[in-house]
Amino acid sequence: MKRKIGLLLILSLVFCTSAVMAAGLPAYGADEGVVIYEVNSGDILFAQKQDEKFYPASTTKLMTALVAIENGDLNENITVGDEISYLDEDSSNAGLEEEEVLPLNELLYALLLPSGNDAAETIAVNIGRRIAGDGSISSDKAYETFIAAMNQKAKDLGMTGTNYTNPHGLHNDNHFTTPADMLILAKTAFDETTIKAITRAKVHEVQTNKTKHKWNNTNLLLYTNFNELSEEFRVINGLSGANPVFNGYATSGKTGFTEEANKCLVFEGEGNDKKMIGIILNADQAVVFGEASDTINAVVKEYELLEWSDPEDEDRVVQVVNYHVFDGNKLKYKTNEALITAAPQTDQANYTAKVKWDETKMIGDETLANLEADIKEGEQLGELQVYNGETLVETAPLYAVKAMKARNWMDYPILYWYVTIIVIMILLAILRIMFVQFMRKNNIKYKKIKIKKKQNGSDSRSSNQPPKRRR
Repeated sequence: MKRKIGLLLILSLVFCTSAVMAAGLPAYGADEGVVIYEVNSGDILFAQKQDEKFYPASTTKLMTALVAIENGDLNENITVGDEISYLDEDSSNAGLEEEEVLPLNELLYALLLPSGNDAAETIAVNIGRRIAGDGSISSDKAYETFIAAMNQKAKDLGMTGTNYTNPHGLHNDNHFTTPADMLILAKTAFDETTIKAITRAKVHEVQTNKTKHKWNNTNLLLYTNFNELSEEFRVINGLSGANPVFNGYATSGKTGFTEEANKCLVFEGEGNDKKMIGIILNADQAVVFGEASDTINAVVKEYELLEWSDPEDEDRVVQVVNYHVFDGNKLKYKTNEALITAAPQTDQANYTAKVKWDETKMIGDETLANLEADIKEGEQLGELQVYNGETLVETAPLYAVKAMKARNWMDYPILYWYVTIIVIMILLAILRIMFVQFMRKNNIKYKKIKIKKKQNGSDSRSSNQPPKRRR
């Protein structure tokens, strides 16, 4: 079904928006599947029914685009076939015609901006043949090949609660996902260069061998005024004047709607060093854009990023007890990834971080610890833990920057050298006394050795050699 958003519906976005929670996030509808994610910190700020099954509607097309880009050539021309004739007349489409020729890149605009199911069908058949390596296979076989690739990609991404039966999201009981899986897809898709560029565009025009197209983005968060939309789009959806759900921090997104799925919205926003992705599934059309706008504003304006560690600028040192004498008494350690927490501004004073050592290796705190075993370079020593009050929020592994050995018996003579010298002197004295006593006990006397002095004028010659004659 086409997305019908009348003026009355848009006005209700303003007056029926959900109440706001303490951290600024909206009080999402009880039946909605929601995940709100801050990208820089990697923190999920809010989740509701994140692992439950929902119908994704046209947000499916993010996966269609990913598979098409991975297996196709963006510059290769594709001819629209009779696959588009199987769609219902009221299906959301981009106005493609049979025998129309477009590069794959333009088909992706047709897929993601006006959410064209005709573009999805064309992509599935043509890229399906390319995946199969056989351009002569039937449309049905190529279609099945593409859907299999979509499900394989979902599996590769770790989307364990997702199954696809088509490339566009029209309802099928076996076509479903979860908010948690949709977040995985959104992170991957919005990070892909082509998809990022397309989903951030408000309008796109292209001339083909058949006609000229002008496609508008169905993400209403991007428009300051509905007059920016094409006249056809405004007339169909009953839109005019200023847009009450415009959000200047919104950057991209993908909409979806069927009677069974209700309104679905995957969206991005960024500002004030924050970047967020939101997933809202099974929402009321009257409130979904308002919820999304409130969410973006809350993350951008009412959260702070608290940085606890940076592996590029790390100077964490713990003083070590029980260290090997040649390794020194200080051990450097670090995290391999930055540990950042997205915290509500009103609550950030409650956040603290501390080191938790692996007690088979270290016992102590972050300033002084006893070395329990030899440490290898790069070995995990424990973890850096972030707390909100007494609640553990997140952790990051800690690793040794250099190797260090625990103390052994050979270290003590060197470490306590002054004691070692005293002990050696005492031992030598004892040995001397014992030697003297041994000599006396056995009546052993020292013999004096006399050295004969040489006579004056004598040399080394034997006495029986005659002297040389004088001349």
